[in-house]
Parts: sequence; C-alpha cells; structure tokens
Amino acid sequence: MMCKVLIFSCISAVMLMTAAYGASLPPEKDGLLRALISDLQLLEKSKDKIDLDLYTPNDKKECSWQTLQCYLTEMHLLEDEIENKDIDNLQNIKKNLQSLMDLIHRGTECKKCEANGKKKFPAFHQELKNFLISMLK
Repeated sequence: MMCKVLIFSCISAVMLMTAAYGASLPPEKDGLLRALISDLQLLEKSKDKIDLDLYTPNDKKECSWQTLQCYLTEMHLLEDEIENKDIDNLQNIKKNLQSLMDLIHRGTECKKCEANGKKKFPAFHQELKNFLISMLK
C-alpha cells in the first residue's frame, strides 16, 4: 500500500511540474517550427519589395490549425510576387506549414481566414514569425 502511495505521489509531482513548466514539444514539431522560423528569416530581405495585402490571422493558440491554414493559403499568393531566388525558400515554407498542420489538432469555433484583417507583407511576415515563435513555448 505504501508503495502505491509513493508512486502516485511521484506521478502527481511530475504532472504538476509539466503543467507549471510546460511539456516539451515533440522533436518533429520542434524541428518544423525552427525550420519555418529560419526560412522566414531568409525572406526578410525581400519583404519590403512585396506589395500585397494578405489576410493576417490573430495568433490564438486554440486555433493554431486554422491560423496555419490561413498563413499557408496566403503564402500561395506570394508565388507571383517573390523573386526567383526565393522560390525554393517559399516552397519549403509552404511544405513545412502543411507538415506542421498535420501534427496539430483542428480547433473548433475558429474564425475563417477572410474574417481577419489584411496587412502588408512586412506585417504579415512579422505576425507569422511571432506566431511560430509562440508555438515553440
């Protein structure tokens, strides 16, 4: 009986520590987030040359899937605007956004992409980067 109490106490302590400090991300999700942030930094130098208004979602954690879907949809619009040297980078971003979405539960009661306001590409770029960084935490 004493052994069961000790085991239960240890499990409870681990659960409390996980809740307090946050569970670590699965390696695949962590790797995708870091790759996306790195790829976005490579687009940094081109962001002032792109003159598009793009739907830019609010970074709500409970709607991560829909937020990523919105960013992915808007990324398709960049193909005609981006310099040829950045096409591979854009393709990597789109591929990794899709892979990340495959790892995330689809939220409910989240607004559609078109319900968000539009922002110029530099602001869109920064919001996406901030959202991905927040997902690392």
